[in-house]
Amino acid sequence: MPGGAPRGAAGAGPGRVLPAGRGRAPAGSSRRPRVTGAGLAAAAAGIGALAGLVWWVLPDEAVLSPWWTQVFGWPAALLLRCDPVQRWIGGGRLDNRVWVRVLLASGVFGLTVAWTGVSFLFPVFTALVASVHLQWSGARAWRPCAVVTVLLSTTLQVLVQAGWLPTPLPPALDLVAFVITLLLSLLLIGNVAVLAAQREAENAAADRERRARHDALLHAATHDPLTGQLNRAGLHEHFTRHVAGAGDHAPADAAGDAVGPVAVLYLDLDGFKPVNDRYGHAAGDRLLQLAAQRLAALLRPGDGLARLGGDEFVVVLATADPTAVQEVAARAEAALNSPFDLDGVVVRVSASTGTARSTGPVTLDDLLRRADTAMYAAKASRRGDGRGRAEVPAS
Repeated sequence: MPGGAPRGAAGAGPGRVLPAGRGRAPAGSSRRPRVTGAGLAAAAAGIGALAGLVWWVLPDEAVLSPWWTQVFGWPAALLLRCDPVQRWIGGGRLDNRVWVRVLLASGVFGLTVAWTGVSFLFPVFTALVASVHLQWSGARAWRPCAVVTVLLSTTLQVLVQAGWLPTPLPPALDLVAFVITLLLSLLLIGNVAVLAAQREAENAAADRERRARHDALLHAATHDPLTGQLNRAGLHEHFTRHVAGAGDHAPADAAGDAVGPVAVLYLDLDGFKPVNDRYGHAAGDRLLQLAAQRLAALLRPGDGLARLGGDEFVVVLATADPTAVQEVAARAEAALNSPFDLDGVVVRVSASTGTARSTGPVTLDDLLRRADTAMYAAKASRRGDGRGRAEVPAS
């Protein structure tokens, strides 16, 4: 094959989509290894066998716990550390049923540590459990982690002091060690919780920033930067999504055609070019901004206003009633015929208006074309009889 293209790229061919999960991952991507049930069982069996071997090799006086705590306790603790097991306990989520998950993991560690004879170290193990759950469930997991640590640790220490659990230390020394490890463990849980809260705050801030950038980009893509009103792309989106309304307003279909009453007003500012030439582009921009504000004040819910370029504005009305359309057109012309104060300079312009209505399926481009034709007819009639408005027959 020319160029020596890789089989994966050449075999795909134009328009062919490779099945999901097939082929190699893109360069630089990281794929997390999947933990399977067989892998978990093998790991648990291996640790249990190793613990049993240690129990078998060591002399009896060196082992304070029965064999079953070594063979089953630590493998069970390992299994509870794995994400798939935690997701199963949490109903498919790592941030659900926090109390149950923390209590279960700490309980397994507690039984194993207690019968091993080092109950004073139990707060350390619960702190490790807490650090993992704070990563899974967030800072809100600090309360169950702290409560479970204190209650279970205190319960084990009471049993040690009563002589019901083994310990290699004198009871008084075991109590001192317990107090120290408990305080250090609570301090560790608190610090991890603070770090988790900071991470959550940073993630929330980053998410807000991403949404703000997305909204800004979307607004820039669909709005005119000078007037803040819709541009051509935004007008098409409005026509597709918001022609629907209440009462006799009907939605647009999947192809973007209005399937109910709709009207378009196409307005052109007469006299804008002399203002722009005489007072400069800044004055012309200010005139366009003020004209857009006056037109926007006339809109009803469901209507849309766009500047298509230059001094041309379009109003989309979610109605095809001729009286309502002519009323809006008259109000728009009156608003634009009023004097404009451009930072101390008063100017006057007028508007030529073309309207197009439809009560059946129609595209926005068709309505714009018809309204634009009517607008130029109105501009021509203004030169003849002074009228500045024309309408094409409704479709």
